[in-house]
Amino acid sequence: MSRAFRAVASSAVLLLAAGAHAADDANPLDCRPDGNQQQMTACAVRDFRAADAALNIHYGEVMKTLSPQMRVALRTEQRTWLKGRDPSCKRASKANEGGSIWPLVFNSCLEKSTRQRTAELDRWKGREQ
Repeated sequence: MSRAFRAVASSAVLLLAAGAHAADDANPLDCRPDGNQQQMTACAVRDFRAADAALNIHYGEVMKTLSPQMRVALRTEQRTWLKGRDPSCKRASKANEGGSIWPLVFNSCLEKSTRQRTAELDRWKGREQ
């Protein structure tokens, strides 16, 4: 074996070993409800994203059940709700603004509001007028 090949092979082994070791360490930004502030915030962000995805799916399903006229009405209502959601959660989390807990409080509010809206969409199902 040539020296160059051995050097490259040794470097590859060291890189693989370092990567395996790094994989064992928990990423500080991984979700851990009982972890540090960043990990708890990561959970809140994950939960909000899941709620938002569920809302979008449910919205599409409800839209399919509506007459064209009611689709326009729901779309208008949904846009109005969406424009108000973030400012409402900013107001609700204002006391924590600037603190490390603010992102957790804000994203938790977004999740709660989004889940409530998802449930509210059921009253639109099958509407004709």
